[in-house]
Formats: sequence, structure tokens, C-alpha cells
Amino acid sequence: MKEKNLPIKLVLQKNDDTKRNTGGGSITFFGEITSELQKAVEEKFSQMLKYYQEVFEENEFVPAVGKITVKPEAIAKSHKPNVLCKNCPIIGSKDLGEIFIKVNAKSIRETVELIRNPPSEKFRANLTAVDDISPIIPSEKISRNIVSLSEHNDFACIKNRIKIKLFDFDDEFDNAQITNYVFKKINEYGFDGKYKVIKYGSSIMYIKIEVETYDDIIKLASINGVKTIDFFQEYSQPLSNYDCSEIVTLIDSEASESDITIGIIDGGISDENNLLKNYIVAREFYVDKLYQNHKHATFIASTIQYGNELNSIKTNEHTRYKFVDIVAIPNSDRNFGLTDSIGEIELMEIIEECMDKYAHNTKIWNLSLGIETLVCDGSISDLGKFLDYIQDKYKVQIFVSSGNLNELPYREWPPQVDMGERDRIISPADSVRAITVGSVALYDSNDSIVKSTEPSPFSRRGPGANYIVKPDVVDFGGNLSRNYSIAGLGMKGMDLYGNIVEGNGTSYSTPRITQKFASIYDKMMDKDILLAKAILIHSARMNSRGLLDDNPDNIKYYGFGMPSNNVSDILLCSEDEVTLVFKQKVRQGTHLEMLDFPFPKSLIRNGKYYGEVGMTLVYNPVLDENFGCEYCRINIDAKFGVYRQSASGKIKFKGCIPLDCAWNDKFERARVENGFKWSPIKSYYKKIKRGINVGDGWKIRIDMTQRNEISIPYQEFVLIVTIRDPDGKDIYSEVVNGLRERGYSTNNLETKLQLRQRH
Repeated sequence: MKEKNLPIKLVLQKNDDTKRNTGGGSITFFGEITSELQKAVEEKFSQMLKYYQEVFEENEFVPAVGKITVKPEAIAKSHKPNVLCKNCPIIGSKDLGEIFIKVNAKSIRETVELIRNPPSEKFRANLTAVDDISPIIPSEKISRNIVSLSEHNDFACIKNRIKIKLFDFDDEFDNAQITNYVFKKINEYGFDGKYKVIKYGSSIMYIKIEVETYDDIIKLASINGVKTIDFFQEYSQPLSNYDCSEIVTLIDSEASESDITIGIIDGGISDENNLLKNYIVAREFYVDKLYQNHKHATFIASTIQYGNELNSIKTNEHTRYKFVDIVAIPNSDRNFGLTDSIGEIELMEIIEECMDKYAHNTKIWNLSLGIETLVCDGSISDLGKFLDYIQDKYKVQIFVSSGNLNELPYREWPPQVDMGERDRIISPADSVRAITVGSVALYDSNDSIVKSTEPSPFSRRGPGANYIVKPDVVDFGGNLSRNYSIAGLGMKGMDLYGNIVEGNGTSYSTPRITQKFASIYDKMMDKDILLAKAILIHSARMNSRGLLDDNPDNIKYYGFGMPSNNVSDILLCSEDEVTLVFKQKVRQGTHLEMLDFPFPKSLIRNGKYYGEVGMTLVYNPVLDENFGCEYCRINIDAKFGVYRQSASGKIKFKGCIPLDCAWNDKFERARVENGFKWSPIKSYYKKIKRGINVGDGWKIRIDMTQRNEISIPYQEFVLIVTIRDPDGKDIYSEVVNGLRERGYSTNNLETKLQLRQRH
């Protein structure tokens, strides 16, 4: 392998790269317009008016919510029935084929008149897209978790922590009307004094209420304006396996001291571990001393500081980071002592309080939680949304574990066909902004459940909500024998006193990724969280090329793979490869075209292009929790391929580097489920073995799509492109010189590694 000593190149945006979008979609009909169809749609609206009649008679200003279900082929945003909903505006959604609309008596009657006399072809086309129209009934509002607890006679354990969310009408007057209406009904039903309102930011609001029976839930669900009824979760430390392997003291190797501070929200780092305590620069206590258990957080901190040395993983350098120790999660191990948990509200309050105090200089946070609620439906969990809000507000990066499978049988590899949904990720691993980490085995044996580098038997899989790739990445987190012994198969970390012990869990793969991100962030001269995230993901994809090539379904278990252990491998290039970073913006109504890209001449043979190309696209889209599966409101696509120009000047272009998950289906659902559509991280890869016919040049094109006509001025993104020559020729110089010759402005990605080389 050639030495990596050349800088990644930043390609600067040119004004003439921005091109206006042209044309528009044609009107699409999904069936024949008939009087029977018009009468059927009219009847649906009339039935909804009848359903809400008492509400409208009580107060004409109080809005209600209807649900339109569209045909599967009409799910795409370009087919949304916006014209049909002119008087009953769209306010949200849940599943991909559902639309929530605001209705009142006047707007329903006006819509019925339009249905009888369609005002335009677009309106008529909208009618053919509709599959069903209905009011929101109480049973739709009650979570499956509450129903399940009631069916198993376990309802009493949650009756004091019921969570109600209201519909958001995106209008101050309407929201005030519905809030007053709901509180009035809650008081009328006998819950006066038994509830409180909880708010975070401008868009997150919950009502916490105490009830006595499941019948109370049904009563509350019948209130107009109530969107969902669930319960506030209780969190604890993840259940982890430990095994005492050897009682030795770590011999400290040469290491550099970093100014980067990492926050650990967990059970607290032991003060009796002399190899860690001096790195704790701040601490906050939220758990009574009787309920504290420092084993878990101490192992996490030792993994960040010494994980590579403890597990004999070779790296080019060792760095020690500072810690902000947040003692927030109580002990959950009955063998250790008194146990407890922390409520969802209390945890959110702690996180926001700590961010207020420390986020100005602590940008990296590690969080691992124990909970059994799976992420299986289309909507982001409430704690996942909260972490997104926190990361946006405080400009921090949070790392969360995908969660551990704690019930037998564990998953094998390949997975058993009857695993079902048992090993799906748990909240808040579905957070869009967070980097979610799964686990693979480092060690194996003749009787281990999985082999080295295969997904750990306990590691949970994706996808996340709306089919977003989760976990994002994986790292070493342990393994088990077939008789469930950890000895010799777990990850080595430290106990309370600095002794080496073995542990298993995604909690211990997560700090390994936290450390890798910190090493990237630390080495960057200009600190940039989004760029550091993109570089981490890109390293994982390029370092794990075979995993997704073997089986595209592996992305559910590995995410984008495992980043390199050496920061120099991540941040530097060798002469037989070149990595380019496009940190740019695409504006609404436009796309970007970077023409005449200098594909290496060394990779052209007999009129064909060869080589290996990997691309990673990362961006932070606008998020809106009112839209369920459509939570991410912006989609960006990248294409890199060959173009040909005709004599008339018309350019014919085809992307040649496919998505890791590709789709051929023309319908929106297939594109979302299997094609990364609306996903804020996308990866593309191709090893060009058979060659691509030479054209007039290569082009990069970036397109942006907004959900249902929302307006944003621009969307920032990071696109990273690596071109590699499998035969080891110097292509770095060819591409860099070619960019300069074609008028592209480039800078080096300035890192401490480059500064060190200069000296």
C-alpha cells in the first residue's frame, strides 16, 4: 500500500456552475374522470363533515383534521393533490401514502362545490390520485405500545406518564384555537390538575397527563385536535456483559494531548481510575450516589482514550481527549446495587441544560441508552426528534448506539430467516442528525456465534424511520461463544480501578467511532462538523467496499461500513488515488453542473475509462416532525458520469457511478425504500472493470428537490469523490493539474497532519 502524504483537495464553487432548472412536470391522471368518481369523493368529504359536526357547531373557529390516502403510484411530491386541497390545506402526514388536511365546515363545503364543478385539469387529475378520504378516528391516535401493554395487563406501569401530542396547523390562530379546545375538553373529562405542558424550541410540545384506566386513553383520543397518545419512556444503562480478563495496569504509550473535549452522557466516570480521572475537566451530577454505577461510562471513556492499545489495534498515533462527565443514567444492574431509570422528560431536560452550559466548546457527545422500544413504523421517535433539535440548536454532533439485542436467540450471520423485527434499532438510534453506531466482532473462535468483522450477535439493524440508513457506521463491539461466554471474545476496556476487563455491546463500538470523529475534527484546521461527518462516512464506505458489493442488504447491518483506524488514512491521499471535497450550496430552482471534469488519462485504455470511484453525499435537510415519513423535507442527488455534446450543442449526460442501493421502480415508495431518496446521507460506488466508453468528458451534477412546494433559499451539502487506480499509477497529479488547467479553483484541506509534514 502506497504512503498517504498528499492532501485532500477542496474544490471551490464557481458562479457559472449554477444552472436554472427548465421545464415542469406534465399533469398526470391516475384513472378516468367520471361522475361516479366525483360523487364518491364528494361523499367522502360529506361524511367527514358529518363526523365533525358537533365540533364545528360548538366553535366554528376550531379546525379538525382529515386524512387523504393517495394511490401508490401517486405518492411522489409532484402528484400531491394540492389543488384539491386548496381550501383544506395540507398540514402533515404519517405514512408515505397519507396526507393530513385542515378542515372546517366552510372549507369542506367549498371543496364539495369544486368537486362537482372541477375548475381545472390539475384539479381533475388530483381527483384521480385519491384512494380514500376520512376523518382521524380515536384508534388511529393510540400507539401500538399502549395497546400492547393494555392487552398484556401491564397498563398500570405507564398510567402516570401518558404523552399527548396535538396537531400543528402551521398557523398561530388555528393552533391557539385547538390548544384551548383540547385543554377545555381535558378539564371537562376530569383531568384538571393532572397534566402539564412540556415545550422544547418552537415546534416540540407534549402534554404529560395522569390517567387511571385504558378507557381514559380512549376518551382522550376522542378529543378533536389530539394527534397521538403514547407514553414517556424510561431509560437506563444498557445491559452489558463483562468478564474480568486480567488484572494489569496499562503501560502508557507516547500520546499527544488534544484540546478537544468530548461529552459523555452516561452513568459517570470513576474517580478511582487514575488513568482517566485527570482528563475529566467538568462534571454534572443528576443521579443520587446510592444509584450510581460508574462501570459503563468508565469503560466508554477508556475505549475513547486507550481502546486501540487495549485491543492491540494498530494505529499511527494515540491522542488523549478531555471529558465532560454527565452523570445522568442510574444503575440498572441488580447485581451491582440499587436500580432505577430516568424518565424521557428528565433526560431531555438534562441534555438541554448541559448543552446550554457546555456546547460552546464541547461539540462531540457520546450517548448510549437502554430501552426496548423498537423503531419499526415510519415516524421518527420523539427522543430521536429531540436529539435532532439539540444538534441543530447547539451545533453539536451526537453519537448514539444502535442498541443491543438482549433476548435469545441472538442473531447469527447470515441472519436466521425467522428473526423478523426483533433486532431492529431502538430509540433514539433513528435520530437523523446523530451518527448511529452498530457493532461488529473483533475476535472470534471455533465456537463463536459470528466470525471477525461480521455483525455482532447482539447488534441491532436498520433501517431507521423512512428507510434512512441506520446504523450509519459500525466498529468493533464484541462477540459471544455459542454457550454465551464472553471470555476472549469481548472488547477490552477498563474497570473502575484501571484493571483490564472485557465487555460486549454497541455501547463499546460507539465510543470507538466517537474517537475517530474526534481525531478527524481535531486535525482539521477549520473545524466543520458537517464536513467531519462526511469524511467519516466516506472513510467507512471506501474502507468497506466489499461489504455492500457482496449483498446490498448488508447495509441494514453495517451501515456504510467501518472507518479506517488511522486518521492519516482518512485525511490524506496516496499518489494512486485522489479525494476531492465539494462543500457547496445548491439554490432552489437550480442545479449545479461541473463540466469537463479531468478524469485521469492513465485510466483510459482502448477508448474506455477504468478505475474505481466512490462518492459520499451528506447534507442536513430541513426537518418537520409534522410529516411523519416525510420528516426530511429536502432531497439532494449527485450524478457523476460521461457526457457527449452534439453538433447543435445539446449535451447528453448519464450518471455512471450508481447508488449503493439502487432502484428501477418508477413509484415513489420503491425509491424511498430502496434508493436513498430523501435520505440525508447517500453513497455511490463503482469498480469499473469492463470499462465505460470514452465521451466528450465527465460531469458532476447536483439536483435538489423540496417536499410539496416548501420554500428554502439554498441547501448546503458536502460531496466527497475518491478516484483510485487499482494498478497503483500516479493519478493524483493528473487530476489536480487537470482541475487547474480547466479553471477550477482548489485549496488543500488544511490539517495538522500537513503542517507536521512541512516541518
